Amino acid sequence: MLRVLRRNAQSPFIQAIVVIIAVVFVFWGVGTNMNSNANAVAVVDGKEITGIAFSRTYDRLLESYKQQFGGQVPEDLLNTMGVRQQAINQLVQQELVRKGAGQLGLLVGDPEVQRAIAAIPAFQNNGAFDLDAYKAVLAQNRLSETAFEDGIRGDLLSDRAMDAIAGFVQVSDQEIKQWLDFANLEVQLRYAVFSRNEYQKTIKVDEAELEAWYAEKKEQYRPAAQYRFKYIFFPYNTDMGDVQVNEEEMRAYFSEHASRWHTPEQRHVRHILFMVAQDAPAEERTVKKEAAEQALAMLRGGSKFDEIANSLTEDPAGKGKGGDLGFIARGQMVPQFEAAAFELVAGEISQVVESPFGYHLIKVEAIKPEFNPPFDEKEDEIRGILAQQKVRGITFKKVSSAYEGVMRAGSLEKYSENSEQKLESTDYCSQDAVPQSNSLLQDAAIAKAAFALGKGELSSIVEGAKGYVILFADDVTTPDIPALESIRSRALADFTREKSTELVRKAAEDTLQMLRDKGQWPEAVQVQNTAFIKRTDTGDAAPAPMLQEAFSQLGKDKLPSAPVNLGEDYAVYQIAGVQQGEDTTPEAVRNALKEQILQAERNQLFGQWVTQLRSKSKIWVNPEFLK
Repeated sequence: MLRVLRRNAQSPFIQAIVVIIAVVFVFWGVGTNMNSNANAVAVVDGKEITGIAFSRTYDRLLESYKQQFGGQVPEDLLNTMGVRQQAINQLVQQELVRKGAGQLGLLVGDPEVQRAIAAIPAFQNNGAFDLDAYKAVLAQNRLSETAFEDGIRGDLLSDRAMDAIAGFVQVSDQEIKQWLDFANLEVQLRYAVFSRNEYQKTIKVDEAELEAWYAEKKEQYRPAAQYRFKYIFFPYNTDMGDVQVNEEEMRAYFSEHASRWHTPEQRHVRHILFMVAQDAPAEERTVKKEAAEQALAMLRGGSKFDEIANSLTEDPAGKGKGGDLGFIARGQMVPQFEAAAFELVAGEISQVVESPFGYHLIKVEAIKPEFNPPFDEKEDEIRGILAQQKVRGITFKKVSSAYEGVMRAGSLEKYSENSEQKLESTDYCSQDAVPQSNSLLQDAAIAKAAFALGKGELSSIVEGAKGYVILFADDVTTPDIPALESIRSRALADFTREKSTELVRKAAEDTLQMLRDKGQWPEAVQVQNTAFIKRTDTGDAAPAPMLQEAFSQLGKDKLPSAPVNLGEDYAVYQIAGVQQGEDTTPEAVRNALKEQILQAERNQLFGQWVTQLRSKSKIWVNPEFLK
């Protein structure tokens, strides 16, 4: 329907429809629904989930995706990901978990809610809870205190339910062993790689065959369509004068995003490492610790730390640099190292510190205390951020009014003649060759909308990085397919590449078939042998895709089902042996694996619990919110 409106904007009938739509919007308002329950997004056992809750959840998801995709998320991608459905699923699950927690007898009292809120940095001033900041942040986000506190209570209840359910999960040593056995399994392969480059040398071009091939493939050589657009651009910066940002809003933003400007404490450290594996025998550990103690005695006796480090440290990163690790913050080093380093004063040397890597001597050269800049220092930056957020709404109102005017006038040109909005145009260009001078189409979001238009079609309102635009595809031309002779070198390269790929694939297939039929490799094929290698091995032991494919075949067949595609080349392998490799997993890695398995099983059990709750609940979802 929208596409019809855009294509026929000059029609008197369509103009009349636009007037009717405008009147309906004025009297009824966007999104108004007569049904008393229609404003609920969903109902879970009689408990309504409001449109406000949906909007906030949806906005959080959308903002998350925008950050992942660099600020813009194509509408068709949002539809593919089902963001609206994701938001509803989150809200329904939250309600189910709250209901289930109640059935388990779990409660969250007011003091717990108060402590949780007081611990949120956005509501603090100099490390203490600030009631004024709390109210300001809630007001900025259009949240009542009751609604926010209920949300915190629900989150705490959900966490408590998760802990209660997850408490039933345990990971046995046998499970850890199974995972490590899987990781340490080794295979030995015989394999051959068939190179396309080698077969390309054998291609002899027959002119008639090349011409027949080009006749079949010629459409892919047609140059891209050439577009010429007319447009009206509405830049944000022209409306900046209408933006009002007050100090209360800025202070609320400053409090809410305090972590953005927080610089944690940093310490400039050096260390001397006496490396020892966690599973090393006690005798070796004793020797290393004694070496560390001797070095410490030398330092206490006046030896320079950097000289001792260059002489004794077994850390390659610090060797030759006096053991210098630069400035570090909390969370960057293993806990034992961090605890010792952040207890020292500047210039002090630690006792011998044991970590999963061995024994350390640590020296703190300098300390940069944590820093939270004052509001005044960030005021201008925050004003700019909030102004950019607000100006979009102001500009959108302007472009919305203009869009209605365009529809009434019947074209961009007629609207521009009777308004102050300047009509501009582009030169001819293609989607894959937009000139750098065309700043409008250099904007990815605008270009995507523009090149999706057909000739004579008007766009909807398109949001770009610097403003909104209304586009009209004034002309679209489809260039002719070039004659073979004019692009002969390009076509010849493509032809030989395709033919050589066919040859190399055929050679690999024939080799694999011979292995299946006769159990032997063709004499002309150069076969390579690997040592026993693990699935996690990297380097030149074997092509990675082939190694991955070989492990997937274990227990099925010694040969692949088809040659392995290596990009331009193909490989054929034969599993020559399988054995259980030695387990050399460090204790720290073993513990991390155990924690990962434990968390995965907790999540699985929690998910099963939620599924059971869902099966016993009456859930209604408003279909209007999925459109």
